[in-house]
Amino acid sequence: MSPEYETILYEKKGMVAVITLNRPERMNAINVQMNADLKNSLKEAKEDSDVRVIVITGAGKAFCAGADVQEFASGKFREETSGGAVTIHPYDFFRLYKPIIAAVNGVAVGFGTNLTLSCDIIYASKKASFGEFFIRMGLIPDMNGSFLLPKFIGVHKAKELIFSGKRIFADEAYKIGLVNAVFPHEELLPKTMEFANHLAEQAPLALALSKEAIHRGYDKVFDEMLKVEGEFNAKCYASEDHKEAATSFVEKRKPVFKGR
Repeated sequence: MSPEYETILYEKKGMVAVITLNRPERMNAINVQMNADLKNSLKEAKEDSDVRVIVITGAGKAFCAGADVQEFASGKFREETSGGAVTIHPYDFFRLYKPIIAAVNGVAVGFGTNLTLSCDIIYASKKASFGEFFIRMGLIPDMNGSFLLPKFIGVHKAKELIFSGKRIFADEAYKIGLVNAVFPHEELLPKTMEFANHLAEQAPLALALSKEAIHRGYDKVFDEMLKVEGEFNAKCYASEDHKEAATSFVEKRKPVFKGR
């Protein structure tokens, strides 16, 4: 474990960097520290010329169970990330021109789902599950999920998942085109590493330019949608409904939304 990362395990396996979200006691829910650690570990992999492929997975039973709601309910997450703390950004993935593979070992909801969407390849365990849970918190998707999810699975299915906050499991995720492949749980990491090593043997420059060429095709729209998400979520964060959602989650009761 790299000493500078409190919530991330960073390991190089040949030409593959494996980033493991490591808050298993909180189902790898992202908090302020993990936010910074994930950004910095991606930067480390990006700048290391020996690293050609990146794999992201989770420790324990979950991949990432979204944001740490306790920090949201207390206001800590917003205060610290808006106050200059290092914050993960879709561009940390979008403009990192090395293949990034998500090895989804369990629950990947909210931020966890959109973290996988930011990757180039998504492999899932049979135990994996996904869901755009933002509506449950009185929010809209972050990490450009409102742009990426419709591109993955189509507009109508994306609306169904975003509007409802429905949770889906690995086989359905594969059926609708959300993931590239589903493996028995014990085969997930071996299969992921097998493909990662295969990619690592390809011409690095051609891989990088292939990813950049694909992303340039929707670069402008990506920028515009990030601005929309930021503007709309600012309104949501300031709403009474969002405060009620976070508070009711911590208090383990059903939220009462008032539309303001």
